[in-house]
Amino acid sequence: MELVRSLPPTFPHAMLVVLHVSPTGTSMLPAILARACSLPVLSPADGEPLRDGHVYVAPPDSHLVVEDSELRLSQAPRENGHRPAIDPTMRTASAAYGADTVGIVLSGARDDGTAGLMAIKAGGGTAIVQNPDEALYPAMPLSALAHLTPDAVLPIGAMAKWILQHVPHDGTTEDSPAMTAEGNPGDLLRPLAGGQDALPRSAIGEGTRFTCPDCGGVLFERHEGNLERFECSVGHVFSIESLSNAQAESLENALWAAVRALEDRAAMLTRLAGRARGDDHRRSAESFERRAAEAVDRARTIREAIERTSVDQGMVAES
Repeated sequence: MELVRSLPPTFPHAMLVVLHVSPTGTSMLPAILARACSLPVLSPADGEPLRDGHVYVAPPDSHLVVEDSELRLSQAPRENGHRPAIDPTMRTASAAYGADTVGIVLSGARDDGTAGLMAIKAGGGTAIVQNPDEALYPAMPLSALAHLTPDAVLPIGAMAKWILQHVPHDGTTEDSPAMTAEGNPGDLLRPLAGGQDALPRSAIGEGTRFTCPDCGGVLFERHEGNLERFECSVGHVFSIESLSNAQAESLENALWAAVRALEDRAAMLTRLAGRARGDDHRRSAESFERRAAEAVDRARTIREAIERTSVDQGMVAES
Protein backbone atom coordinates (compact mmCIF):
# COMPACT_ATOMS: atom_id res chain seq x y z
CA MET A 1 0.00 0.00 0.00
CA GLU A 2 2.83 2.40 0.81
CA LEU A 3 4.48 1.73 -2.56
CA VAL A 4 1.38 2.30 -4.70
CA ARG A 5 0.41 5.30 -2.56
CA SER A 6 3.72 6.92 -3.53
CA LEU A 7 3.05 6.60 -7.28
CA PRO A 8 2.09 9.97 -8.81
CA PRO A 9 -0.95 10.21 -11.13
CA THR A 10 1.46 10.74 -14.03
CA PHE A 11 3.53 7.62 -13.29
CA PRO A 12 4.42 6.44 -16.81
CA HIS A 13 5.07 2.74 -16.27
CA ALA A 14 2.97 -0.40 -15.85
CA MET A 15 3.34 -2.13 -12.48
CA LEU A 16 2.71 -5.83 -11.86
CA VAL A 17 2.11 -6.88 -8.25
CA VAL A 18 2.43 -10.46 -6.99
CA LEU A 19 1.44 -11.50 -3.48
CA HIS A 20 1.15 -15.05 -2.18
CA VAL A 21 -2.60 -15.46 -1.66
CA SER A 22 -4.90 -18.40 -1.07
CA PRO A 23 -5.61 -20.31 -4.29
CA THR A 24 -9.33 -20.34 -3.49
CA GLY A 25 -11.74 -17.44 -3.23
CA THR A 26 -11.39 -13.89 -4.49
CA SER A 27 -8.44 -11.68 -3.59
CA MET A 28 -9.36 -8.31 -2.06
CA LEU A 29 -5.88 -6.96 -2.80
CA PRO A 30 -6.88 -4.99 -5.96
CA ALA A 31 -9.64 -3.18 -4.05
CA ILE A 32 -7.33 -2.51 -1.09
CA LEU A 33 -4.57 -1.09 -3.30
CA ALA A 34 -7.06 0.92 -5.39
CA ARG A 35 -8.07 2.85 -2.28
CA ALA A 36 -4.46 3.91 -1.74
CA CYS A 37 -3.39 4.44 -5.35
CA SER A 38 -4.05 7.31 -7.77
CA LEU A 39 -3.61 4.95 -10.75
CA PRO A 40 -6.13 2.36 -12.00
CA VAL A 41 -5.67 -0.95 -10.15
CA LEU A 42 -7.13 -4.17 -11.53
CA SER A 43 -6.87 -7.92 -11.56
CA PRO A 44 -6.26 -8.61 -15.26
CA ALA A 45 -8.03 -11.08 -17.48
CA ASP A 46 -6.03 -13.46 -19.66
CA GLY A 47 -4.77 -11.54 -22.70
CA GLU A 48 -5.20 -8.10 -21.08
CA PRO A 49 -3.08 -5.46 -22.88
CA LEU A 50 -0.24 -4.11 -20.74
CA ARG A 51 -0.88 -0.38 -20.43
CA ASP A 52 1.22 2.38 -18.96
CA GLY A 53 0.02 4.01 -15.76
CA HIS A 54 -1.86 0.91 -14.58
CA VAL A 55 -1.28 -1.45 -11.65
CA TYR A 56 -2.02 -5.12 -12.31
CA VAL A 57 -2.45 -7.55 -9.40
CA ALA A 58 -1.91 -11.28 -9.91
CA PRO A 59 -5.17 -13.19 -9.25
CA PRO A 60 -5.34 -16.27 -7.02
CA ASP A 61 -4.02 -19.58 -8.40
CA SER A 62 -2.55 -18.12 -11.62
CA HIS A 63 0.95 -17.02 -12.50
CA LEU A 64 0.87 -13.51 -13.96
CA VAL A 65 3.19 -13.65 -16.96
CA VAL A 66 4.11 -11.25 -19.73
CA GLU A 67 3.90 -12.29 -23.37
CA ASP A 68 4.78 -9.61 -25.91
CA SER A 69 2.72 -6.62 -24.73
CA GLU A 70 -0.03 -8.72 -23.11
CA LEU A 71 -0.60 -10.26 -19.70
CA ARG A 72 -1.33 -13.97 -19.56
CA LEU A 73 -2.73 -16.02 -16.67
CA SER A 74 -0.82 -19.28 -16.53
CA GLN A 75 -1.66 -22.53 -14.75
CA ALA A 76 1.96 -23.67 -15.00
CA PRO A 77 3.33 -25.61 -12.01
CA ARG A 78 3.85 -23.83 -8.70
CA GLU A 79 7.23 -22.27 -7.97
CA ASN A 80 8.54 -22.36 -4.41
CA GLY A 81 5.17 -23.86 -3.52
CA HIS A 82 3.13 -20.89 -4.77
CA ARG A 83 0.93 -19.86 -7.66
CA PRO A 84 1.03 -16.95 -8.29
CA ALA A 85 4.77 -16.66 -7.71
CA ILE A 86 6.91 -13.62 -8.40
CA ASP A 87 9.73 -15.36 -10.27
CA PRO A 88 7.66 -16.26 -13.40
CA THR A 89 6.38 -12.67 -13.57
CA MET A 90 9.88 -11.19 -13.34
CA ARG A 91 11.32 -13.77 -15.71
CA THR A 92 8.75 -13.23 -18.46
CA ALA A 93 8.74 -9.45 -18.05
CA SER A 94 12.49 -9.53 -18.63
CA ALA A 95 12.07 -11.80 -21.66
CA ALA A 96 9.53 -9.36 -23.14
CA TYR A 97 11.10 -6.01 -22.22
CA GLY A 98 14.78 -6.77 -21.59
CA ALA A 99 16.69 -3.78 -20.26
CA ASP A 100 13.44 -1.82 -19.78
CA THR A 101 12.32 -4.11 -16.94
CA VAL A 102 12.43 -3.03 -13.29
CA GLY A 103 12.14 -5.67 -10.58
CA ILE A 104 11.40 -4.90 -6.92
CA VAL A 105 11.63 -7.26 -3.95
CA LEU A 106 9.78 -6.16 -0.82
CA SER A 107 9.34 -7.59 2.67
CA GLY A 108 8.63 -11.31 2.75
CA ALA A 109 9.63 -14.69 4.16
CA ARG A 110 12.21 -17.04 2.65
CA ASP A 111 13.85 -16.27 -0.72
CA ASP A 112 11.18 -15.76 -3.36
CA GLY A 113 12.06 -13.14 -5.96
CA THR A 114 15.82 -13.73 -5.87
CA ALA A 115 15.88 -15.84 -9.05
CA GLY A 116 13.51 -13.42 -10.78
CA LEU A 117 15.74 -10.45 -9.99
CA MET A 118 18.73 -12.42 -11.29
CA ALA A 119 16.86 -12.97 -14.58
CA ILE A 120 16.11 -9.25 -14.81
CA LYS A 121 19.73 -8.33 -14.13
CA ALA A 122 20.91 -10.90 -16.69
CA GLY A 123 18.64 -9.21 -19.27
CA GLY A 124 20.13 -5.79 -18.53
CA GLY A 125 17.19 -4.59 -16.43
CA THR A 126 17.05 -2.79 -13.10
CA ALA A 127 16.87 -4.46 -9.68
CA ILE A 128 15.58 -2.67 -6.58
CA VAL A 129 15.52 -4.20 -3.10
CA GLN A 130 13.73 -2.86 -0.05
CA ASN A 131 16.09 -1.85 2.75
CA PRO A 132 16.05 -4.93 5.03
CA ASP A 133 16.19 -2.71 8.11
CA GLU A 134 12.77 -1.32 7.11
CA ALA A 135 11.19 -4.65 6.11
CA LEU A 136 8.80 -6.35 8.53
CA TYR A 137 10.09 -9.70 7.19
CA PRO A 138 13.63 -9.12 5.87
CA ALA A 139 14.33 -12.63 4.55
CA MET A 140 13.45 -11.89 0.91
CA PRO A 141 15.45 -8.64 0.70
CA LEU A 142 18.40 -10.29 2.46
CA SER A 143 18.29 -13.25 0.05
CA ALA A 144 18.32 -10.93 -2.95
CA LEU A 145 21.26 -8.97 -1.53
CA ALA A 146 23.16 -12.21 -0.86
CA HIS A 147 22.88 -13.39 -4.48
CA LEU A 148 23.12 -10.25 -6.63
CA THR A 149 24.14 -6.62 -6.61
CA PRO A 150 20.99 -4.51 -6.97
CA ASP A 151 20.89 -1.11 -8.60
CA ALA A 152 19.35 0.38 -5.48
CA VAL A 153 18.53 -0.57 -1.89
CA LEU A 154 15.78 1.79 -0.79
CA PRO A 155 13.01 2.41 1.71
CA ILE A 156 9.61 1.97 0.09
CA GLY A 157 8.84 5.66 0.21
CA ALA A 158 11.82 6.50 -2.01
CA MET A 159 11.26 3.91 -4.75
CA ALA A 160 8.86 5.77 -7.04
CA LYS A 161 11.02 8.91 -7.05
CA TRP A 162 14.15 6.85 -7.75
CA ILE A 163 12.45 5.09 -10.68
CA LEU A 164 11.26 8.36 -12.20
CA GLN A 165 14.81 9.75 -11.96
CA HIS A 166 16.71 6.69 -13.20
CA VAL A 167 14.40 4.78 -15.57
CA PRO A 168 13.83 6.55 -18.92
CA HIS A 169 10.46 6.48 -20.62
CA ASP A 170 9.76 7.68 -24.16
CA GLY A 171 5.97 7.59 -23.91
CA THR A 172 5.33 4.48 -26.01
CA THR A 173 3.81 1.36 -24.52
CA GLU A 174 6.00 -0.96 -26.57
CA ASP A 175 9.21 0.46 -25.13
CA SER A 176 8.02 1.14 -21.59
CA PRO A 177 9.23 -0.92 -18.65
CA ALA A 178 7.07 -3.53 -17.00
CA MET A 179 7.82 -2.99 -13.33
CA THR A 180 7.22 -6.04 -11.15
CA ALA A 181 6.80 -5.85 -7.40
CA GLU A 182 6.80 -8.74 -4.94
CA GLY A 183 5.22 -8.19 -1.57
CA ASN A 184 5.11 -11.47 0.34
CA PRO A 185 4.92 -13.57 -1.20
CA GLY A 186 13.63 -17.35 -12.13
CA ASP A 187 14.70 -19.08 -13.85
CA LEU A 188 17.36 -17.73 -16.24
CA LEU A 189 17.23 -20.70 -18.58
CA ARG A 190 13.54 -21.33 -19.11
CA PRO A 191 11.41 -18.23 -19.77
CA LEU A 192 7.85 -19.26 -18.97
CA ALA A 193 5.31 -17.73 -21.33
CA GLY A 194 1.82 -19.19 -21.52
CA GLY A 195 3.18 -22.30 -19.81
CA GLN A 196 5.57 -23.21 -22.64
CA ASP A 197 9.20 -24.20 -22.14
CA ALA A 198 11.98 -22.55 -24.07
CA LEU A 199 14.50 -25.36 -23.57
CA PRO A 200 14.27 -29.16 -23.44
CA ARG A 201 14.16 -30.80 -20.03
CA SER A 202 17.66 -32.19 -20.59
CA ALA A 203 18.92 -28.65 -20.02
CA ILE A 204 17.45 -28.48 -16.53
CA GLY A 205 20.48 -29.82 -14.64
CA GLU A 206 21.85 -32.82 -12.77
CA GLY A 207 19.49 -35.40 -11.25
CA THR A 208 19.43 -35.70 -7.45
CA ARG A 209 18.13 -38.19 -4.88
CA PHE A 210 15.44 -35.68 -3.90
CA THR A 211 11.85 -36.00 -5.07
CA CYS A 212 9.38 -33.23 -5.82
CA PRO A 213 7.09 -32.56 -2.83
CA ASP A 214 4.26 -31.66 -5.23
CA CYS A 215 4.29 -34.58 -7.67
CA GLY A 216 6.93 -37.09 -6.50
CA GLY A 217 9.14 -36.76 -9.58
CA VAL A 218 12.94 -36.61 -9.56
CA LEU A 219 14.35 -33.17 -8.83
CA PHE A 220 17.14 -31.82 -11.00
CA GLU A 221 19.64 -29.38 -9.53
CA ARG A 222 21.33 -26.45 -11.18
CA HIS A 223 23.16 -23.38 -10.02
CA GLU A 224 22.54 -19.82 -11.15
CA GLY A 225 25.53 -17.99 -9.73
CA ASN A 226 25.51 -19.03 -6.09
CA LEU A 227 21.76 -19.72 -6.08
CA GLU A 228 20.72 -23.39 -5.89
CA ARG A 229 17.54 -24.33 -7.74
CA PHE A 230 15.66 -27.64 -7.95
CA GLU A 231 13.14 -28.50 -10.66
CA CYS A 232 11.21 -31.64 -11.59
CA SER A 233 10.37 -32.74 -15.12
CA VAL A 234 6.82 -31.43 -14.72
CA GLY A 235 8.09 -27.93 -13.93
CA HIS A 236 7.70 -27.45 -10.17
CA VAL A 237 10.59 -25.24 -9.05
CA PHE A 238 12.09 -24.82 -5.58
CA SER A 239 14.90 -22.89 -4.02
CA ILE A 240 16.82 -24.95 -1.48
CA GLU A 241 15.05 -23.17 1.40
CA SER A 242 11.61 -23.65 -0.13
CA LEU A 243 12.42 -27.31 -0.80
CA SER A 244 13.43 -27.79 2.83
CA ASN A 245 10.16 -26.29 4.04
CA ALA A 246 8.12 -28.38 1.59
CA GLN A 247 9.96 -31.54 2.70
CA ALA A 248 9.20 -30.74 6.34
CA GLU A 249 5.51 -30.33 5.56
CA SER A 250 5.41 -33.58 3.56
CA LEU A 251 7.21 -35.42 6.35
CA GLU A 252 4.76 -34.19 8.97
CA ASN A 253 1.83 -35.23 6.79
CA ALA A 254 3.37 -38.69 6.35
CA LEU A 255 3.92 -39.05 10.09
CA TRP A 256 0.33 -38.07 10.89
CA ALA A 257 -0.82 -40.61 8.28
CA ALA A 258 1.27 -43.22 10.12
CA VAL A 259 -0.34 -42.25 13.44
CA ARG A 260 -3.80 -42.60 11.91
CA ALA A 261 -2.94 -45.98 10.35
CA LEU A 262 -1.54 -47.32 13.63
CA GLU A 263 -4.51 -46.11 15.67
CA ASP A 264 -6.90 -47.62 13.12
CA ARG A 265 -4.93 -50.86 13.33
CA ALA A 266 -5.17 -50.85 17.11
CA ALA A 267 -8.93 -50.32 16.96
CA MET A 268 -9.33 -53.21 14.52
CA LEU A 269 -7.17 -55.55 16.62
CA THR A 270 -9.13 -54.61 19.73
CA ARG A 271 -12.37 -55.50 17.93
CA LEU A 272 -10.91 -58.85 16.85
CA ALA A 273 -9.80 -59.48 20.43
CA GLY A 274 -13.36 -58.88 21.64
CA ARG A 275 -14.75 -61.31 19.11
CA ALA A 276 -12.13 -63.92 20.06
CA ARG A 277 -13.02 -63.59 23.77
CA GLY A 278 -16.70 -63.90 22.92
CA ASP A 279 -15.89 -67.17 21.14
CA ASP A 280 -13.79 -68.27 24.13
CA HIS A 281 -10.53 -68.16 22.12
CA ARG A 282 -8.41 -66.77 24.96
CA ARG A 283 -4.98 -67.16 23.35
CA SER A 284 -6.10 -65.48 20.13
CA ALA A 285 -7.67 -62.65 22.14
CA GLU A 286 -4.47 -62.10 24.09
CA SER A 287 -2.44 -62.04 20.86
CA PHE A 288 -4.77 -59.45 19.32
CA GLU A 289 -4.66 -57.34 22.51
CA ARG A 290 -0.85 -57.48 22.64
CA ARG A 291 -0.54 -56.37 19.03
CA ALA A 292 -3.12 -53.62 19.59
CA ALA A 293 -1.10 -52.31 22.55
CA GLU A 294 2.06 -52.32 20.43
CA ALA A 295 0.30 -50.30 17.71
CA VAL A 296 -0.93 -47.79 20.29
CA ASP A 297 2.59 -47.44 21.70
CA ARG A 298 4.06 -46.82 18.25
CA ALA A 299 1.38 -44.28 17.44
CA ARG A 300 2.05 -42.51 20.76
CA THR A 301 5.79 -42.42 20.04
CA ILE A 302 5.28 -40.84 16.61
CA ARG A 303 2.68 -38.39 17.96
CA GLU A 304 5.07 -37.25 20.71
CA ALA A 305 7.91 -36.89 18.18
CA ILE A 306 5.74 -34.69 15.92
CA GLU A 307 4.66 -32.51 18.84
CA ARG A 308 8.25 -32.17 20.09
CA THR A 309 9.43 -31.16 16.61
CA SER A 310 6.66 -28.56 16.34
CA VAL A 311 7.64 -27.04 19.67
CA ASP A 312 11.34 -26.98 18.71
CA GLN A 313 10.57 -25.29 15.40
CA GLY A 314 8.46 -22.71 17.21
CA MET A 315 11.34 -21.96 19.56
CA VAL A 316 13.72 -21.53 16.62
CA ALA A 317 11.27 -19.21 14.86
CA GLU A 318 10.88 -17.10 18.00
CA SER A 319 14.63 -16.84 18.49
